[in-house]
Amino acid sequence: MSILRKYAHQSVQLELLKAKLEVSPDKKRRAEVDLIAKTHTGKQYELYFQPIDLEKERSVKILKGELGEPKENLWIALVLLMKDMEPILHLIPSKVLSEPDDYIFFDNEQGERFKHLSNWEIKVFTKAIPELSKYSLTNMLPQLA
Repeated sequence: MSILRKYAHQSVQLELLKAKLEVSPDKKRRAEVDLIAKTHTGKQYELYFQPIDLEKERSVKILKGELGEPKENLWIALVLLMKDMEPILHLIPSKVLSEPDDYIFFDNEQGERFKHLSNWEIKVFTKAIPELSKYSLTNMLPQLA
């Protein structure tokens, strides 16, 4: 794991702990899940960790085969990384990907022959930030309760 990725991962864990969620690594070691977050009411969420270095990239692609089928308790922990700024965490329910808006969220289906390359894409750009901020940790915490 690169230093930047490790820092982003630790930042996600810290932010979730500050939000009073119980956080643990996925003990089953499923490829698509990095962390398990548990609320005080006992609800559990699987988090797929996806950092994006905005100094180098403007989108991330998540292979469908890697993430698995979108479901209620599977969320993408999208971490925006920029030089001289604290990481910014967004929690995006995976169900959002199954209904892409073709603005921020895209479904890049590759057909049967290249199905293994099919992916969901999340684009991050200046005009998308207000829409993307709906998924900021602060805005999503009430949905986790």
